[in-house]
Amino acid sequence: TVTLSASGLPAGASASFNPPSVTGSGSSTMTVTTSSTTPTGTSTLTITGTSGSLVHSTTVSLVVSNPGADFAISASPASQTVVRRGSTSYTVTVTPTGGFTGTVTFSVSGLTGGATASFNPPSVNTSGSSTMTVTAGNQRGTFTLTITGTSGALQQSTSVTLIVNK
Repeated sequence: TVTLSASGLPAGASASFNPPSVTGSGSSTMTVTTSSTTPTGTSTLTITGTSGSLVHSTTVSLVVSNPGADFAISASPASQTVVRRGSTSYTVTVTPTGGFTGTVTFSVSGLTGGATASFNPPSVNTSGSSTMTVTAGNQRGTFTLTITGTSGALQQSTSVTLIVNK
């Protein structure tokens, strides 16, 4: 008879086996139950089978996620005016919702006429702000820049206006 056990469970999680032991050959189903205090992330669980003095183990990965976790992204000011080849900046802010704890990486689209942009820092962990510095190109006009924050499969965007004159 092989008795099964699991170790390496994150806080607030428990494991049970059905059946709790296997005689001869066969299988058992391990069920892992998490709670509201179980942290999100990946844990390595060790499943151990013991029969007398014989002990064998294997490992599996447990990924705990929060399906309601998300984030919002905003930028200020809503509009900036700059001369051709001049620079200006916007503050991009990440606000977590639903227990979000990921890293958000920034990108921007809508840059035309040789304009460039950079983010400092290029990513934010869970919440915080980044400064997006835009250097205008040689093209005059009003441009809509779309700032996108990405964390895994989650993606949120906001828009700002860049006015290039003179």
